Amino acid sequence: MNTLKQAVWVLAGLSVLTASAYADSPLTSTDFYRAYMDVPQVARSEGVEMNEGIYNILQSDEYPLDVKMAIINAMGWTFGGQSNAASYMDFYMADHDKAVVDSDYMSGEELIMLAYLVSMDDYFSMSPIEEGAEGVLGMTGVELAHEAADRVPDDFTVRMMSALILAQEAMDYDWGYVFEICDFVMKEALVRNMRDGAIDIIMEYIGLYQGY
Repeated sequence: MNTLKQAVWVLAGLSVLTASAYADSPLTSTDFYRAYMDVPQVARSEGVEMNEGIYNILQSDEYPLDVKMAIINAMGWTFGGQSNAASYMDFYMADHDKAVVDSDYMSGEELIMLAYLVSMDDYFSMSPIEEGAEGVLGMTGVELAHEAADRVPDDFTVRMMSALILAQEAMDYDWGYVFEICDFVMKEALVRNMRDGAIDIIMEYIGLYQGY
């Protein structure tokens, strides 16, 4: 095989490995919504894009936060990216009659939902809905997750979802931290307001990074 052909095969192999690595990650490999498939609103959201019906459920006091996060998890992710977070904020800004939404205007629950939507939309970099935009539209998934966890430090669901987002970021620099940050939340004295099956799905994957 000549040098040119060898180079092509090496580059192709690296592309496959890179794609595989990102497809196998804290955000893309934790389908915890499967522990909520008995909830019709979750089951109906599998693979569905953001719409007004889903938005209304996410904003409703009728459903607990863990169910709402399971709905977002069920909506899923794509290699090419998606715009569920932008659609959510379109509905939100119209609902609240605001052209700019600052993070302090949103509740901790709303911030973690937006953080997870932003992160699932672009799990490679968890980039903002709009680079350089004012308010939450210009915040990354990681920034939103930090803000949510600071706002609601005693809520297990908020802390675990924030940890998953931070674990995704850690894939770029420290695989050991992927486990440590989620394990830290598990060891906190918090009421676990997520289903045991959902937590098991998350930690079964995260446990693969223990010892790095």
